[in-house]
Amino acid sequence: MILHRITSKPHIRDLSGTGAMLHGGRWNAKGIRMLYTSGTLSLAALETVVNLSGNRLSQSLYCIELEFPGEFPISKIDNLPADWNSYPYNSATVHIGNDFIKKNGLCLKVPSAIIPSEHNYLLNPIHDDFSKVKFLDFRPLILDKRLIQNID
Repeated sequence: MILHRITSKPHIRDLSGTGAMLHGGRWNAKGIRMLYTSGTLSLAALETVVNLSGNRLSQSLYCIELEFPGEFPISKIDNLPADWNSYPYNSATVHIGNDFIKKNGLCLKVPSAIIPSEHNYLLNPIHDDFSKVKFLDFRPLILDKRLIQNID
C-alpha cells in the first residue's frame, strides 16, 4: 500500500515521528512518537491545508511516498467516540492513539476528521518492523494558490 505524507524539505527523510512527539495531535499526546500519513495525496494535502497557517503553506513543501508492506496487518478502530472528529480534538482520540503505540501496533487506520470516508494511517516508528516501511519518492507539493490565499 502506498501512503502519502507532506513535509518541509529538511524533514523529507525524517520518519521518526518527532514532530508528533513534540507537538501532539488528534491521535497522540506530546511525548508519543507517531508518523501521520494519508491513503491519498489529495487527503494529505487537505490535512496540511487545514493544519498549517498560510505562512507555513507558502513555504516549500514536499510530497513523500512510502510503501507499507502488504504482509503486515493494519489495525482498525471498532468504536469511535461520538465526538471523535470535533475541533479542537479531545482526549478520547489521543487515548486511542497512545494505547495503540503502547501496545506496539505498527499501523492504525483512522478516518479523516476532514473527510470521514477517507483514511489516514498512523505508523509506529519505534515498532521492530517499521524499518520495512520503504521510502519511495518525494517531489515538490504544488497547491493551487486559491487554497491558501484567504488563510490567516
